[in-house]
Amino acid sequence: MAASWDRRPPAQLTKAREAAVRTQVVDAVGPFSPFWRGRLKALGKSSASVASLAGLAALPAAGERDLCPDGNPSGAAGLVLQAGESGYALHAEGPRLRKALTRRLAAPSSYTAIVEQDTRPTSYVWAGLGLRFPLASTRSDLDVVARAGARLWQVLGLTRADVVVSALATLPTAQTQALTLGALGAGSPLLAPGTRVDGVVGALALVPATVLVVPTTGGAALVDALVDAEAALSTVTTVLMAGAPYDEDRADLREALDAAGLEKAVLLAVHVPDGHRLMWGECRQSGGSTGLHTYPDLEVVDLVDPETGDAGKGTGEVVLTQLGLRGSALLRWRTGDLADAVAEGPCPKCSRNVPRVVGARRAALVPELSLRTGTRAVDLRAVASAVGGRPDVRDWRVVLGRSARDESDELLVHVLPGAGADAAEVAVGVARDVRVACGMLPTQVVVEEEGRLPVGEGITRRLLG
Repeated sequence: MAASWDRRPPAQLTKAREAAVRTQVVDAVGPFSPFWRGRLKALGKSSASVASLAGLAALPAAGERDLCPDGNPSGAAGLVLQAGESGYALHAEGPRLRKALTRRLAAPSSYTAIVEQDTRPTSYVWAGLGLRFPLASTRSDLDVVARAGARLWQVLGLTRADVVVSALATLPTAQTQALTLGALGAGSPLLAPGTRVDGVVGALALVPATVLVVPTTGGAALVDALVDAEAALSTVTTVLMAGAPYDEDRADLREALDAAGLEKAVLLAVHVPDGHRLMWGECRQSGGSTGLHTYPDLEVVDLVDPETGDAGKGTGEVVLTQLGLRGSALLRWRTGDLADAVAEGPCPKCSRNVPRVVGARRAALVPELSLRTGTRAVDLRAVASAVGGRPDVRDWRVVLGRSARDESDELLVHVLPGAGADAAEVAVGVARDVRVACGMLPTQVVVEEEGRLPVGEGITRRLLG
């Protein structure tokens, strides 16, 4: 008997992942995704050359700016696999294809139905950090999301007896879809009244909720408001923070729960990286100390240098490759999340043999800044690419600061010109390139002298908070 998804020995797991990568790249994404087909050709690579774990690791990471370089979200259509009935026969897995062909002999329409289940997009969710674009799912993709959700319930230590009330926004995002299908796959009742306090209070009055889902941002304030409204929280044993929380987010929510008399409630994080459709979670045994557990047969997760997109060591940007998803398919996708590590091997607390994303910080590379011109998501990866790619800039720093005059956020770019470069021309050129790369001018370009560049703690070595 084969080991379960989270208990496979290393050799068996590696073999299964190699096969899944080959199927995804060679039989699906390479031939049928316009974006990836064009990207592989531009890189001088074939589908076969990247259809292994090693080949995949050598593929340069890509993100939303590569997908939509002009900021037009219609470019996201290039991610969708475009395979008809003839294409299906080329990429479908052997057992599924044989089943479809057998049915075709008895009823031709049934073959069409099977093909459409695997290849025709039936639903969409919104994604994007610096820009907003749709992600497509086929019927079979939704089955994968539901199956991953049932696994998530195992990791979180939940059962079909748990009753879930979600206080997340009801917008069609991958996060809300993953939570809804996860509860469905696990057999748990779920009520999703939205973010209004009175709606959440009403839902809690209707059912004996054991699980409360709150957004990471504002979760503590929401719990305080529920307490003030005398919501029925006494049956809650688990609180899920949706979105990889920062330490202060977790601490604030823990304090609010303790003040609400929920000292024994287990606090865990769940998270869907941008562009993905599967929800990761922290295991109940660790209480969140061992990271977000992933699904090794459904995805490949890695870290890259946030400034260059190249493979690196230490803290890096989370990149992922989806396995088995046939709508909008992602290879080496830059999520905008930062993490300290992707830990391999069994979890020291729950013993599941799955990669774990440790120290994840959601959207750290595309923060929302409250600028004088309004709130704006700024893609720091694009800024780094624009400044670091200039031959007349020897070194640089990007500083996210707060104006002493009006408390608005500022994006400051400090540059050290190369030998012989004109300082004024460098400043003008940097400002222009940053605007082209991320759609906005920096608050100021500061030309520095040798040894005067800012130093300190930051997102990366050159991106400082």
